[in-house]
Amino acid sequence: DSDTDGRRRRLLATVWAALGPGGAGLLAVAGVPRAAALRRRLLPLARRLALMDHPSRAHLLKKHGLGSDVPLKKPDRSVSSLAQLLRYDSGKLHSSDGEHNGDDDDDDDDDDDHDIENLGELFKELGLCMMELGILVARACDIVIGGNQLEQSITDFGSAKARLIHYHSELDNRIIKERSSTKRRSLANNAAAAARRLSDHMDTGQMSGSEDGSCIKSAEENSLISLVNLWQEWHYDYGVLTVLTAPLFLRSALGQECPASEECSLPDGHSHLQLFNKRRIFSVRCSQESFIVQVGEAAGILSGGKLRSTLHAVSRPLGLPNISRETFVVFLQPSWDKTLPFLGYSSADEDDSSDHMELAFRGDGPAGSCSEHILMQGILKKIPPLSSRLKEGMTFAEFSRQTTKRYYGGGGIQQKS
Repeated sequence: DSDTDGRRRRLLATVWAALGPGGAGLLAVAGVPRAAALRRRLLPLARRLALMDHPSRAHLLKKHGLGSDVPLKKPDRSVSSLAQLLRYDSGKLHSSDGEHNGDDDDDDDDDDDHDIENLGELFKELGLCMMELGILVARACDIVIGGNQLEQSITDFGSAKARLIHYHSELDNRIIKERSSTKRRSLANNAAAAARRLSDHMDTGQMSGSEDGSCIKSAEENSLISLVNLWQEWHYDYGVLTVLTAPLFLRSALGQECPASEECSLPDGHSHLQLFNKRRIFSVRCSQESFIVQVGEAAGILSGGKLRSTLHAVSRPLGLPNISRETFVVFLQPSWDKTLPFLGYSSADEDDSSDHMELAFRGDGPAGSCSEHILMQGILKKIPPLSSRLKEGMTFAEFSRQTTKRYYGGGGIQQKS
C-alpha cells in the first residue's frame, strides 16, 4: 500500500544519504530484536577473557571453537581479539530464536560465569543476527544503485568473520605485565603502588585542550578528541560491509583478589569511533541498542565508486587510564576468488590527499591550526592509496594480501598492535 511504499522510499533514501558518495559511509540501525540483550551478555566477557591467564583462555577458546588474530601472549598489546568464522544459511539465520523463551532481558547481568560457559552460543547468535542485518543493508544498497552485486557477493561467499574486541586500558596493561613478570606474586600486594602509578597519569588538564595540536575539537559538536593517542590507527576496512555493536565502556579498579570492572558512560557520550570525512574529523555517537554499519573498500569497488568507504580510527579517552572499550564486529566480504572490477576511480583517501589538505584549514583561524594541519597530513600519509593496492584482474584474496602488506608488512606504513 502507499504507507508501505512511502516507508520503503524513506528507508532507501536514508541508506543512500549515509552510504552514498555524499555520505560518511556509516549508518546506525536501532530496534533489532534481541540485540540489546545479547550485546549486554557478550561484551563484558571481552575484558575477562583478555586478562585471563593464557592456558585457561586457550582451553576455553578451544572448547567454544574460537581463535584469535592477534598475539595474545604479547603483554604490551593494546587490543585483544577473539575470532570465529560464521557460516551463512538463509534458512537458519534465526533458527536459534525458537530455542529461547524470550527472557534474556530478565537475565542477571552479573552472571558472567553462566555467560562464559555459553560463549560460543552467544558469539554465534549475535554474529548471525549482525550478518543478516548486513545482508539487508547490502540489499538496500543494491536497490538504490541497481543490480545485486553486494548482496550476491556476500551470500556467494557464505561466511563472515566475527571478532570480540577488548581495547585495553592502561590499567589492563599494567595488570598483564605484572602477571607476566611475577606470575606467582599476589596482585593485591602491589595494588596501592599500582594505584599511585596510575594516578600519576591522571591529567584532568588534558580535558580542556591541547596546545600542541595533538587533540582537536570534532567538527559536529566541538567535542575534544585525540589525534595521536589511539587504540586503533586510521584505516579503511577492505571488505564489503562491517557491522559493529555500539561499544561498551568499563571502568576498572584493583580488587583484593582480582581486577574488578563496571559499566560506565563517558562524559562526552561518544563511542570514540572517529571518521575522517570531507577533510574533517567526526566523533560518532550512537545509542547502546544501535548497530553501526560501515562501508568497506570492496563495496566501493563493486559499486563502481557509488558507495563511499569509511576512513576511521578508535581513540582513547583523554585522562582516563582505567577505562577500557569492548565491542563485537562482523566483517562481510566477497569470495576470495572473486575478481574485482577495475574501473580506475580513486577512493576517498586519494580525493582527500595531502595535496588538498590546505583547503581544509585555510582561514579557519585558531592558534594551533598549523599543528592540526600537520597532524591531519600525518593521518593521510598512513593510508596506502587504493591505486597502489588494486590492479586490474585482481581477486579479492590478492587485494586483501596487498592491502595487509601495505599497511602492516615488511616496509608497511603501520604496525600491528
